[in-house]
This record gives sequence, structure tokens and C-alpha cells, in this order.
Amino acid sequence: QVSRRVRWHELMTRMVAEAGIHSVVEVGPGTVLTGLARRIDRSLKRYNVSDCASLEAARVALTA
Repeated sequence: QVSRRVRWHELMTRMVAEAGIHSVVEVGPGTVLTGLARRIDRSLKRYNVSDCASLEAARVALTA
């Protein structure tokens, strides 16, 4: 991000189209990356993990 631009849109689009990614997990405070993922592809399931409860919720959802 300092020396080159971040190509987040291109990366997410490629992961969905070529790698079959259907879920994203953002670890840490905030929802910036999952918000960007939502704008790029609304079909993506998005999980934010910022504490033990949200970690457990994401684990349950991803293993169901």
C-alpha cells in the first residue's frame, strides 16, 4: 500500500471466479475488508472475528 496500490477488487473478483471462494473472514476490529467484499460480490458470506463469541459463531457457520 505504501509503494504500490492495493488491488483488492481484482484480487477478490479473481478468487471468486477462479478459486471458487464463497466466504471471507476478517479477523480483528472493524469491518472494512468485509464491507469491500460485500460491494464486490454480494453472494459472498462474510464473517467478522473480533472476540471469542464471534470466533465461535464463524466457526459454527463455516463448519455447518
